[in-house]
Amino acid sequence: MGIKKENGYSLVELLVAMVLFVILLLGLLAGLLIAYDLSTRNLARDEAIKIAQEFSEKYRGMKFENVAPENLSISRQVRNTNITYTINTSVNDELGGEIKRIVITVSWNYKGKNYSYQLETLKRRE
Repeated sequence: MGIKKENGYSLVELLVAMVLFVILLLGLLAGLLIAYDLSTRNLARDEAIKIAQEFSEKYRGMKFENVAPENLSISRQVRNTNITYTINTSVNDELGGEIKRIVITVSWNYKGKNYSYQLETLKRRE
């Protein structure tokens, strides 16, 4: 009688394959979490740009005499995360008071890091 050869995988080969599969899945999960975080950060920046544009349009629609600096905070939801945006506006007279330079700065904090976006616009006396 000879040695009977069996087909299939041994338990050790199966365990090694499972460990490699788990390592691969962990790497993919880490990549997905990084992509999700970057996407959320970009959405938060996009929201800050929208806020700055809203304030720019608000100032453009105001009477020249009513344009004044203001500081306030608003909260917006970005992907189930409430982010507080701080809006600081400064108004400077130029050309002998015929033009006002309006600088809108929107600041926010995401995961312990501070970000800001700045927009400038001009308002001419009517």
